[in-house]
Amino acid sequence: MTRLAPMFASALVTACLSTPEAHNAATSGRASPWSSNFERVNWASEWLPKDKGSFGLDNVSVEDDAQSPGGRYLRVRYYKGGASPSASRRVGVREGGAQLLGQLPSGPSDRLFLRYFVRFASDFDFVKGGKLPGFYGGTNISGGHIPDGTDGFSTRFMWRSDGQGEVYVYMPSSTRFGTSLGRGSFRFEPGKWHCLEQQLDLNTPGRADGQVHVWLDSEAVFEQGALFFRSVPGLQIEGVFFSTFFGGGDESWAPPHDTHADFAAFATASSRVGCKVP
Repeated sequence: MTRLAPMFASALVTACLSTPEAHNAATSGRASPWSSNFERVNWASEWLPKDKGSFGLDNVSVEDDAQSPGGRYLRVRYYKGGASPSASRRVGVREGGAQLLGQLPSGPSDRLFLRYFVRFASDFDFVKGGKLPGFYGGTNISGGHIPDGTDGFSTRFMWRSDGQGEVYVYMPSSTRFGTSLGRGSFRFEPGKWHCLEQQLDLNTPGRADGQVHVWLDSEAVFEQGALFFRSVPGLQIEGVFFSTFFGGGDESWAPPHDTHADFAAFATASSRVGCKVP
């Protein structure tokens, strides 16, 4: 395994599981396929990142490994005693994890599929939980900023205690922080590459008909409908919210030792991507 390039800080109601039916929301804003396998020295440029919302890009490096999905992966480091950036600063510990707001090259969409691979260190201690990438739109998407249906949403994944997985959603019905959907319906295993997929269908404005579907290693593991993300059609899926850190907002979420997680073969499309990597 050879390290290719570090990323510098200056760079930027659950139903039975089934194959989802076509959503009845408007079909405008259908996205063209996008993928990132960290081919560029400045890997973040593949994501068309927003100017704001990034942190921790000096905590990551691109690694070359022919046995990994796509042959390359992004390693993100987390540091002993450090949870979210605010929690880490509060106790004087180095901030771990990383974040950026990617943008879809073809523009916003109402319905989108996301696929990526994640591998936690073989000795990874899940503690109480932490964030993993998902979708976003708008500006009120995290950090206790509850959206009102016009200004944002997000659908990040989370790991929880003992490797339990969930979809962690910021939407108008959230209170104080995000809403946990499907916790424990799937589980992560340290040291193993997992193929993680999400389908997000935004609701038709004025109706609670949004949907989230999840697959782990090609198996359907969770779905939920009757979700309300937006009240205006202009609020759409803008891109992938690459966000990963321990927490939680205090040091009780922090890892007991330095650790890492690896991410590979990101892709989005207007239909199921699947786990096969060219």
